Amino acid sequence: MAWKQLLSQGWKVVAIDRLTPRKQKSCPVFRLRGPQGETVIAKRCRKEGARIERMIYQEVLPRVPLPRLEFRGLVEEPVGEFCWLFLDDAASEPYSPKLPHHRALAGRWLGEVQVASFSFNLQDRLPGREPGHYFRSLRGSKVILVDHLGHNTAMVTEDAEVFHKAVALLETAETHWSQIEETCGVMPRTLVHGDFAAKNVLVRDGSPSPALLVFDWEFAGWGVPGIDLAQLDERAVSPDLDVYGSVLQRAQLHLTSGEIQAVAACGNLFRLVEEVRWATSFLKFDSREYLIKTVEELRFYEPLLAKALEILKVGLA
Repeated sequence: MAWKQLLSQGWKVVAIDRLTPRKQKSCPVFRLRGPQGETVIAKRCRKEGARIERMIYQEVLPRVPLPRLEFRGLVEEPVGEFCWLFLDDAASEPYSPKLPHHRALAGRWLGEVQVASFSFNLQDRLPGREPGHYFRSLRGSKVILVDHLGHNTAMVTEDAEVFHKAVALLETAETHWSQIEETCGVMPRTLVHGDFAAKNVLVRDGSPSPALLVFDWEFAGWGVPGIDLAQLDERAVSPDLDVYGSVLQRAQLHLTSGEIQAVAACGNLFRLVEEVRWATSFLKFDSREYLIKTVEELRFYEPLLAKALEILKVGLA
């Protein structure tokens, strides 16, 4: 296994626990157990995203005065686009956006990391995360959906209804884009996690205070942090925006609560546009199996997208 290339001081893997479902074949995650109770997380991922993660873990987070997960190494597979990334396991509890103290912890963490990143000169080393990035995702998803509406022979009436609704919602989002660009103009450009979801965050209890541990940085970029501020559903971290704003205020970034709320409303839409893009990536022509998966995903996201658009209208008013 790839871990053997990183072994040192006689550390030996004595047991392996799979942490992801077996149906997730291409990018599984495992917990490796050592003879003295040591644990390390091993994640198989694409090389492009893993290189971004390694830079964040090795060069960025160590310069932020907050607790973090220790990076243990990266091993590229000799053939293909995948590699293995290794992190220390964390004795911690799951994050819950339903808990106010968790959300406050996330707001502080996000503000501190963003403020620190201003001095790291990352903009030329990370993918851009301007509003235009999400607009291109929106347009790309719409093109795919329309193409399948016209040419996918596996589609039935119920599928077509879901696709038409998704296209209509995306077209509505397009009509607001100039306002979205203007609203996001007030935010300083900074490090963006890009998948700031509850599944990618843990809370470690400790003295003198609990700590937020954030991982899965493969979608990180540089630009508007709206997607990390999203407040829409229980999958998102939904950081406390007042706590977040107070951190920016201490750094002499004088944004009003209303401005932050409006950017977060844009972030709700950014997050769902990326989810729809992911859902459409499953599609293959004349394949019922792949069509069913996309339809299920779109059925879940369509009411959230409608809600995000309503919140956005209020935020842009």
